[in-house]
Amino acid sequence: MKILVNTPNGTTTLCVDIDQKAIAQECLEKVWRDLGIVCETEYFGLLVHNRRSSVAGDANGQVLANSVDGESRNRQWINLRNPLGRHSIDGNYHSLALRVKFWVPVHIILQENVRNLFYMQARQDLLENRLLATDWTNAALLAALMAQADGVKYKGALPEGARESPTVVAVRTQEKEQRRGSKRKCSEGSQEAATVCQMKKCDSNQMYEVYCSIRPQGDAAQQIPRDFCAMVAKEHAKLTKFPAKSAKYWLLAEISKLEGYGEEIFHVPKSEFGTQGQMDIAVGPHGLVIYTPGAEKKEIPYSAVESVKSKGRSFRLRYLSHDHTSTELDLKMPCHRTAHGLYRAITEKHAFYSCETVGSAVQTQFIRDLKGTFVSMFKEDTELGKRYVFDIQRTCREVYDNARRVLHAQGVDIRCSEDAGADLESRLSAMAADVTAVVAEEEARRGQMEKMVSDRISEAFTCRVCMDKAIDTMFSPCGHVACCRLCAEKCDNCPICRANIAHINRIFLPTELRPNQ
Repeated sequence: MKILVNTPNGTTTLCVDIDQKAIAQECLEKVWRDLGIVCETEYFGLLVHNRRSSVAGDANGQVLANSVDGESRNRQWINLRNPLGRHSIDGNYHSLALRVKFWVPVHIILQENVRNLFYMQARQDLLENRLLATDWTNAALLAALMAQADGVKYKGALPEGARESPTVVAVRTQEKEQRRGSKRKCSEGSQEAATVCQMKKCDSNQMYEVYCSIRPQGDAAQQIPRDFCAMVAKEHAKLTKFPAKSAKYWLLAEISKLEGYGEEIFHVPKSEFGTQGQMDIAVGPHGLVIYTPGAEKKEIPYSAVESVKSKGRSFRLRYLSHDHTSTELDLKMPCHRTAHGLYRAITEKHAFYSCETVGSAVQTQFIRDLKGTFVSMFKEDTELGKRYVFDIQRTCREVYDNARRVLHAQGVDIRCSEDAGADLESRLSAMAADVTAVVAEEEARRGQMEKMVSDRISEAFTCRVCMDKAIDTMFSPCGHVACCRLCAEKCDNCPICRANIAHINRIFLPTELRPNQ
């Protein structure tokens, strides 16, 4: 049986041959061998790949998912522990998509190949608006990092007349027409898309045209700045000295600060809970976020979740609210797969991000089909019709520790792997360290100079006879100042000019010139 696996960049497809009764994990292992990845495979999962377009919105009406291949932030992951045959699409051929399932901080990713897959996924999510920047300045920074990571060469600041690309003009015109309520037929939309593509090919001077689809959150996304390409060029000028892998590292570090990072969105139709609009439930690394129309978002950490149940289309969540009262949320999801996907996402993400290890109750939980249930009445330990509910095997900490052990056993210098990924961060740290070193050196030189001056003053105003006490007398008539009072009373002649001493006068030095006693 042939499996076609689409990589996160959407352009590369791997063909894998596996047995008809093989589980999905075997397919994924062959993909890892083709990509040269030996560990850190638990971050990824498989999806059924299709070509249908999908657009979904959040509680505020802004676009959360806009993809040309049917992907959205609500994804139905294939269970890697179950047979893959039931996911067949066209005869013996399967079309699957390899995507990031668990987003982790970039500094704990040890292999560069894994980091590249994370970058491919992040790039697609930004360009297709599944991830939104905080504002237009942040969008320009992300676009510049993406351009540097893609190998785009900086060619200087854009001229004043070429700041606005044809794509930006087309997008702005389309947005204006949408706000007026104009409706276009599919043929007209296709013709306009073809015209825009042709304009993009003709305009070779605009290097950042492909990155103009990045959008910020909220109402700011409705109006594209006229100088957005110039903003991207300005940020790109600051990154010209950094290699592509450093730009990838820094882009992954930047998107980890964005709202919605690593979240899966599950949509509940408005007819199911009696309010206007729709409810969105986001499952992320830290917990759940519930978006309700006309109300503020409600954050529920995993520590506050008491129980989660799913049966058919019904989904029930029990959690502790801020006033420490137990609250239940009963929902009817669009279909049983969405309800099961939400139940699975909460359980697996909680175990991966928050637990020390995956409990046996999660690893061993399974269901049976009708035939398997009938056979299990006579043979309890039968494997017939058995389907695992969860496929998570390791937590985030366990994946990181296992990766370090595997790479160390293969003779890979883990320190070099970590330093290679954080090259940009190390350079910035080195620059800051150089500035700190210069300041510290200047302060040390100034302190040494002050100490030298203080020592010279102290030496100049110390008695020339006993070399211990401070000078506080003057000899007359020669006028020399050379001794303390005790030594001056013992002298008959001036120790400097050897003249006879007629009188000894007491003097008082300024406080700043008095040597330390």
